[in-house]
Amino acid sequence: MEKVKVAVLGCGNIAPVYLKNLKRFGIFDVVACADVDLDKARSIASEFSVLQVVEPDKVYDLDVDIIVNLTPPQHHYEINKRVLESGKHLYSEKPLCSTLKEAKEILELAEKKNLKVGCAPDTFLGANIQTAKKLIEDGWIGRPFAANCFILYGGPEKWHPNPHFIFKKYLGPLFDVGPYCLTALAFLLGSVKKVSGMGMVTYKERLITSEPHRGEKIEVEMPTYVTANLLFDTGVIGNVTVSYDVPDTNLRGIEIYGTEGTLIVPDPNFFDHGRVYLKRHDDKEFTKMPTINPFNYDNLRGLGILDMALSIKLSTPLRASGRLSYHVLETLWAIYLSAQEGRFVDVESTAPRTPLLDMELLREVLCL
Repeated sequence: MEKVKVAVLGCGNIAPVYLKNLKRFGIFDVVACADVDLDKARSIASEFSVLQVVEPDKVYDLDVDIIVNLTPPQHHYEINKRVLESGKHLYSEKPLCSTLKEAKEILELAEKKNLKVGCAPDTFLGANIQTAKKLIEDGWIGRPFAANCFILYGGPEKWHPNPHFIFKKYLGPLFDVGPYCLTALAFLLGSVKKVSGMGMVTYKERLITSEPHRGEKIEVEMPTYVTANLLFDTGVIGNVTVSYDVPDTNLRGIEIYGTEGTLIVPDPNFFDHGRVYLKRHDDKEFTKMPTINPFNYDNLRGLGILDMALSIKLSTPLRASGRLSYHVLETLWAIYLSAQEGRFVDVESTAPRTPLLDMELLREVLCL
């Protein structure tokens, strides 16, 4: 297959792992890196043997198939719109946009221009969540009726080089790590129909202990502990809890309860943390399940771009899609609104039915 040309816009904390994997997959030609900080772009380009460094305004004129937007969330709408207006396919870090109105405009523009929109997170394409989906589809736990998902961490002010934006509107743990929970659950269980949520600001200020901003304080504008109840269109009742206030816990990951058994799925923020465990009601203990694909090593962020490249070149289904990210974004906003107003909130959009990865095709393309 002819190589897919890609430009990466935004060379911050997450960019190195994307570039590592774009190079690893072997079907990409990473044409250029771009960032407002050209020194940072040059450093990353040198590290990953990317020949061209351009200013952000110049990236839209490049001869590429896909522009990968890794800029901070507050810039996503403006940049994603310009990517599509330039006639390039778009893959964006999450969230697709800050508001539903903006996200809807992006999807409508892409449809008008016959372009594809992909969006992180893509961890649900990894071995663990794909395996869990196959086990559910094959009836190993019977009919799923309930699920829990917990992503509980200590604050990013302890490790992120620029953590300020994470605590500002509209981000916080709900919009920062919540997409991992909700994307995985929508993939595994279907669309969310209704939510109720509660949240709190545990610490009004956060002291940065990471470099280079050690000693600075962040005024917190978003809840840092959020819990939500979800009703899925399949009738499943779920709970999601996310926080940046809990450094120590045994509750990281997903549990799905069915009429005939229970699945334990590792933290959906990662590809390589743990394995899927199954216990049917007549079993004495949980069994570690074999995975159905090999993507359970390292940090494989960018797997969604690989799937998108195949979708562009071979007209295969797009899995980490803009439609899925829109449903997740609407669900996040519904939780936030419910927490603010103390009421149930309906979710109008639906998640697209997303098939498992085509491993036969991937083995052929990647020579696995």
